[in-house]
Amino acid sequence: MRKRSIGFSASLIFIATLISRVSGFAREIVMAIFFATSSSTDAWLMASALPNLLFSTVNGAISVTLVPILTDGDASYSPRSVTRFLNEVFTLVVLVTLGLVAVGEVFAPAIVHLMAPGFVGHPGELTKTIDMTRIMLPTILFWGIAGLVVGALQERDEYFAPAMSPVAVNVVRIFTIILIGHYLMHNNIIGVAIGFTIAVAAQLVVTVPVLRRMGIHLRFRWHFSHPLLKRMIRMAGPFFLTSSVGSIGVIVDRILASELVVGSIAALNYAYVLVQIPVGLLVSSLAQPIYTRLSRYHSFHEDQTFRQLAMQGFRLVLAVIVPITIWFLVLNVPILRLLYQHGRFQGRSTDLTSGALFYFALGLPGFSLYFYLQRLFFATKDTRSPSRFSIITIIVNIIGDLILVRVMKVDGLALATGLAAWVNAILLAWKALKPRYNSNLHMGRTLLTLALAGLGMLGVSLASFHLLHLATMTGILPLFLALALTGIVSGAVYILLLLVFHYPDMGYIISRLTRGRVTLRR
Repeated sequence: MRKRSIGFSASLIFIATLISRVSGFAREIVMAIFFATSSSTDAWLMASALPNLLFSTVNGAISVTLVPILTDGDASYSPRSVTRFLNEVFTLVVLVTLGLVAVGEVFAPAIVHLMAPGFVGHPGELTKTIDMTRIMLPTILFWGIAGLVVGALQERDEYFAPAMSPVAVNVVRIFTIILIGHYLMHNNIIGVAIGFTIAVAAQLVVTVPVLRRMGIHLRFRWHFSHPLLKRMIRMAGPFFLTSSVGSIGVIVDRILASELVVGSIAALNYAYVLVQIPVGLLVSSLAQPIYTRLSRYHSFHEDQTFRQLAMQGFRLVLAVIVPITIWFLVLNVPILRLLYQHGRFQGRSTDLTSGALFYFALGLPGFSLYFYLQRLFFATKDTRSPSRFSIITIIVNIIGDLILVRVMKVDGLALATGLAAWVNAILLAWKALKPRYNSNLHMGRTLLTLALAGLGMLGVSLASFHLLHLATMTGILPLFLALALTGIVSGAVYILLLLVFHYPDMGYIISRLTRGRVTLRR
């Protein structure tokens, strides 16, 4: 067993992920300033949909499935054999991703026609979307290699470099949006696509040297015979479906939004990026070190420790995400005005985005629990259950989109995605945690306590919203201070109520926070 505590690993990931999310959000603000909710932004987002779908499935399937496989490999095989396995994975990743790139380049026009039916009557947007799709497809190769490197590093308790690699992507993208898209190409969205491809390649500069310092040098190996490779392929197959749930939902949303008013796709994207920040920042910082340890506990048959850690993580995810959900629901317009409403992003863009943010926020607990719970399944190498639930989720999402878009337009697409996330989270929780047979989960007490604390916090947030006149307040500094005051006061009320109602683990967490370090009990 490695000596790093979960608290240390989670703190390390949090710091790196915080930098990553701040730089990522700065990237979105730069995009909003220069391109706002324009037809060009809609075209860019449609063009990025296919590369992002393939990125999320390829990169996620490799990095997540590699952790438990390598854990078993380190215990059962020699270091030389494990390196041979990694080289076989590397070779296979390069071959598969290059094949996907080639197919995408050839069929890009047909794919774009299918994915953006609303652009057919707008030749300029259609041509831009096809060109940008072709420019960005090579990123699939870089994402695939990055997934392999990140998985290998995380299995060896190296979390900082993987968490910092998105920072490299974001920083390069910010500079290329400004330099190439705005200045060199005079606000041409094609420059954003060129910069995106450069940025994705740049992340390997951060992670590959760290892997080499660990003594692992990736080389081509054409003999695909290692037993671990066969196990990984069997495990990765269902994960492709599981990890594509969110991406498929986003693509369906964009397909339907392409037939709505100009800027609808951009509004969905700005809202979705914002609501996913706490998932990527807080939940992932907690989930990744837990996932690594759960994989080890399962490999060493420490079932009781596995269940205790899994349930404690579940309760902590809920405790963290509930207040953020309430802030988004109550303060969505002031938040958008503070963060996005600059440059070309003005009142119309804010109005179009605020409804989508509200309905996406309703699904935030579902997004968070899904992110966490699916890792419980992969820690035990169970890929079939989340795959079956993913199929159900995709169906629910598509049916919801088709029904709600007719009556609620862009807001309906956001609501359908949020409801689908809840369906997926409930199915995963019922299967993974088995609350009927695990009384120490305290499911009823957990939900009741969160509901009471959440209601108290909701009341304080609404009162602050009206007393401080947040709906009409202007000026960046006054708005920032008012939002900060609302967050501090309502958050303090929430924590106090959790303590009063004896939320499980809350006293322990507070005691560890006062000592400057949080770890999860084993």
